[in-house]
Amino acid sequence: MMHYMTEAISEAEHVAAEVRRRRQQRNWTLDVAAARLGVSRRLLAQLEAGQGNPSLSTLLTIAEGFDISLVELLAGGDKPLITVQPDNAAAPVLWRGPNGGAGRLLLGSDPLELWQWALEPGEERSSEAHRTGSREVLLVTLGAVTIVVGSAEPVTIKPGQSAMFRADEPHSYRNATKTGAAFVLAVHEPSGSAS
Repeated sequence: MMHYMTEAISEAEHVAAEVRRRRQQRNWTLDVAAARLGVSRRLLAQLEAGQGNPSLSTLLTIAEGFDISLVELLAGGDKPLITVQPDNAAAPVLWRGPNGGAGRLLLGSDPLELWQWALEPGEERSSEAHRTGSREVLLVTLGAVTIVVGSAEPVTIKPGQSAMFRADEPHSYRNATKTGAAFVLAVHEPSGSAS
């Protein structure tokens, strides 16, 4: 993401600085922060040092522990009037599928995120429930994507179709076909107490 206000730093350095800043704002030691964020002290120390490659679920857990959205954790600092993602292919990949699929966070500003997803045949991305009141909207651009929300029956969305659903229940996206699938996803996750 290009913010026109700040010098570019690596994603790992940015996350490290933001986690450290938020921990220090709360006057938490590494031990206290690890317990409150639901991660190990070792992982937290590595993350703050800019080492390692935290998974999407780890970043979501840390954001929830700070009672902020993933976008807030990744954005940090002052937000510019206009944020431009000059090359979507350069956006951070926060999920990788076993067959080559990827989930990229293109842009976001609390409480809204815009993602680009590719699922190869047989891949599935499962997500825990987001905060109460969260919604997701997706537009399938290639192939077919099957969505399962809570205990509801699966629904398959085809190219050119859109869907919106409650994301405050466990949900998943699956490519049950023999060809690749792609979709654009908008996530609205209000700040406040996690569900």
